Amino acid sequence: MSVSVEAYFCVNFLMNALAISAIARSLGRVHWARVFSASGLGAVYAVLAQLKPLRFLGHWALVPCVAAILAFIALPFSSTKRYLGGVAALLGGGVFLGGIQLGLRNLFPPLSFPTFILGAVLGTLALTSFFSARRRKLVTWEVQVLLSFRGGQARFRALVDTGNRLREPFSGLPVMIVEQALLKDVLPSDWNLSLLPGFREVGYGALGGCGKLRCFRPEILLVNYGNGYLRAPDVWIAVYPGALSGSVRALAPPIIGCVESPGKDYFPFPDDEKKIPL
Repeated sequence: MSVSVEAYFCVNFLMNALAISAIARSLGRVHWARVFSASGLGAVYAVLAQLKPLRFLGHWALVPCVAAILAFIALPFSSTKRYLGGVAALLGGGVFLGGIQLGLRNLFPPLSFPTFILGAVLGTLALTSFFSARRRKLVTWEVQVLLSFRGGQARFRALVDTGNRLREPFSGLPVMIVEQALLKDVLPSDWNLSLLPGFREVGYGALGGCGKLRCFRPEILLVNYGNGYLRAPDVWIAVYPGALSGSVRALAPPIIGCVESPGKDYFPFPDDEKKIPL
């Protein structure tokens, strides 16, 4: 069966985007421009490797090098350890998705396109479940949070809530819910009059009702588990206009409760007078 270059490129681009976005989302580092750039580069590589003069590009020894380049583009990192982890995850994820596709094609050879779609869906779900399971180990239920946004800074304690599954719809990133009073130093005075640039609305549903919260993505977000500050995974901050129930004033998504070993993004200062390092 012959496949056009355009179709082969599109198939590889979609497979790359599924694998890379699933891994990036599980690591809390989703940057769609980076994801699509890496996916396109990977698809171009796959097409070139099929050309007769360039068949050597498909050699197994070059695959880790390609994975390293794609990880460098798609998965922002702050230490060598995290970078190598991203390379390994990307390489393993690509091999895993390719294995599922090959197995399904062998089982259902006549159904090429439906088999591809089924393999993509099953593979992505499996990848997402696997990488999410790696981060489910919570070692703390409360963290100190520092954030910076538009020149202002806020410091507060947040409860890690395993039931907080709220996500910003476009990026797919988790959302931390924070009372408006805690964010008075970072919010512009007219933030609630109109949807300002940098703010988005995210819908929520709960036993007490449903509605929409305005959220923003902080320029810097640090969390303290007791020994100093670590740069947190990428999350959006939803502004809750009233008061949360009980003594809780901020609800962090489960990913914030995952402690990682300190690296270059470790800031050991417990002093409240210190400012967030820029």
